[in-house]
Amino acid sequence: MGAFFLLAFNAKKISNDFKEKIPVTIYLKDIAKKIEIVQLQKKINLKDYTKSINYISKEKGAEILIEEIEENFLEFLGTNPILNSIDIYLKSDFVKSDILDNISKEFSEINFVDEVRYDAPLVSLINENLKKIKFWVLVFASFFLLISILIINSSIRLSIYSNRMIIKTMQLVGATKRFIRKPFINTHIKLGIVSSIIAISLLSISIYYLENLIDGLNLMADINLIFALFLCILIFSIIITSICTYFATQRFLKLKIEQLY
Repeated sequence: MGAFFLLAFNAKKISNDFKEKIPVTIYLKDIAKKIEIVQLQKKINLKDYTKSINYISKEKGAEILIEEIEENFLEFLGTNPILNSIDIYLKSDFVKSDILDNISKEFSEINFVDEVRYDAPLVSLINENLKKIKFWVLVFASFFLLISILIINSSIRLSIYSNRMIIKTMQLVGATKRFIRKPFINTHIKLGIVSSIIAISLLSISIYYLENLIDGLNLMADINLIFALFLCILIFSIIITSICTYFATQRFLKLKIEQLY
């Protein structure tokens, strides 16, 4: 279950990192003056959605294209058709189709802007896939949560059942229900803590090997998130074992002597 939640958090992180690498490219007409380009860059940098910008001159753009196609197209064209451009890299929260459409519309209205482009299908695909991943992780995590509760509850009930005579004997000699429940709850809380430590250790080993196996995974990048997850596993173990033990002992405390056999 901890692994599923870790996957969910990191799926979002990986998705956000990928989103922030998708540029919105503003192509500038040749009539654009240097001062206008500089002012436009300053304007973009002041926007809340801007993470970074990259100005690419037409000469630099030609160099990049020549390197990509491995052919000098300038020799047979005789002129450079590449336009000056500004790549805007947005913060992940703003990489949404409607926001990108508004940004494109805003900059397209500037008289020295030729056009504004971004990879709309890719943005839609990333957002849709992230929703699907979150949904299925939630489904599987809920399923394993239910299974783990049922297994813990069954194990505790079997343990309490084997001590039902001791429980009834303590009750007959005048021990209060709270006094009877306390040692059983304490014992199973300790077992829950030991189990959670084992689970955390196995999860830590898995994280270590996965990071070495898959380049760029960076599961340990957010150490606070990892510690929060480990703490949740520990707290979950304590709460579940306490509740299950309470109700298991309560059941046998209510039984009459003849019902114990």
